Amino acid sequence: MVVVGAILAAAPGIPVRAEPAVDVPGHGEAAGDPPILTLDDAIALALEQNRDLRQAALEAEKADERLAATRSRFLPSFDLTVLDGRTIEDVEFRFPAGAFGDLPPVGPIPATDTDVVAPAGRMTYVVGSVTQPLTGLRRVSLSTRARALDLEIRREDLRSRRQAIIESVRRTYYDLLRTESALEATDEGLRFLRELERVVANLVEQRAALQVDGLEVQARRAAEEYEAAVLRNSLVTFKEQLNDLLGRDLDTPLAPEPVPEVVPEEADLAAARARALAERADLRQARLRREQAEVERRLKRWDFVPDLSLSFNYVSTSNVEVLPHNLASVGLLLTWEPFDWGRRHRATREADHGLEQADSALKQAESQAAIDVGARIRALQEARVLLEARRLAREAARARGQVTLDRYRQKAALLKDVLEDQETLADAYRNYQQALAQAWTARAELERAFGRE
Repeated sequence: MVVVGAILAAAPGIPVRAEPAVDVPGHGEAAGDPPILTLDDAIALALEQNRDLRQAALEAEKADERLAATRSRFLPSFDLTVLDGRTIEDVEFRFPAGAFGDLPPVGPIPATDTDVVAPAGRMTYVVGSVTQPLTGLRRVSLSTRARALDLEIRREDLRSRRQAIIESVRRTYYDLLRTESALEATDEGLRFLRELERVVANLVEQRAALQVDGLEVQARRAAEEYEAAVLRNSLVTFKEQLNDLLGRDLDTPLAPEPVPEVVPEEADLAAARARALAERADLRQARLRREQAEVERRLKRWDFVPDLSLSFNYVSTSNVEVLPHNLASVGLLLTWEPFDWGRRHRATREADHGLEQADSALKQAESQAAIDVGARIRALQEARVLLEARRLAREAARARGQVTLDRYRQKAALLKDVLEDQETLADAYRNYQQALAQAWTARAELERAFGRE
């Protein structure tokens, strides 16, 4: 802190001892310092390397593959069955007299009941079919639409996760900056208290100060050292969290770049809500789910329609002399379940209820989005007011410290007063940095409420 250093340097009767500067991560460009990581670079790395985003992207790719697989059902289906084995016992065929007709003057064919025996042995059956759905094409079309909607939902989920990751990166980045600023102020105060402790110890030895004064300074210094230890541990934690969001090794060194102190204004509430309703990923997902529920209902109703297909069948046998070796046929194949004990009706009613749920969920999502945008705008307004108040408090503490210092020079104030003003000034700087980080965090939350990246 500049003002604290000035108080320390100008205070009469307090010798100043040169001490090495405290290394505050993220400040300075000296050799060995960690590389500067800007907020934009951090967001870009997170969008490229974050593991959760990769999982969401894979889900979207899986949905795309399912869509392609469903589309293939528009094409004919090919089935092939081959049975190769041995009969356990002889196969007997009985042909009654006249089974093949009665041709004068030959008479009945066969003339008498005839038994034909196929001895037990190896037998091979080959059955192949090609089926092209006809009425089923409509069902395939609806299924394809449902898969396409699922793909869009997965993509919107990916976009929502991208927005969540961006907000998390921003929040962690601002927490890191706030902690660094607080640590810098604490280290500056520690330097002051350590020097003051040495001076008071000398005065106690000279019987020019009471021992309780030295104990008071030691207590303040110990409390400040504890605060510095807590801040350093928090700093390490925030860096690990940021590296995890970026998909990097937790120990990767980094130093944040200070953000500007101006927090942009936002448009009026009505325009902000209209933008959110058009751009938010969760609302798009709700609309897609509503459309998906409508498609599902139409699919259930289509189950009442019989399946009609164009079918070509081919059968081939070997080692069965009684039966024809090759048989081919082409025609229409109708499949229908006339009695289902009410299963299809119940499934249709279930789909109707699902559509009602999707309608209600969409309206609720739109309402919650409007509330969220309003709350985020008001939170940003409050953060801006707090930031201005903390800025004024910082300037007031700085001016008060200078006045107390001048009075101390004139022996009209005690050293205790200088110490108190120094502590107040350090708190004012910390509070201002916290308010700045809070304002930018509120802005990041508002950006996410809009559905922006």
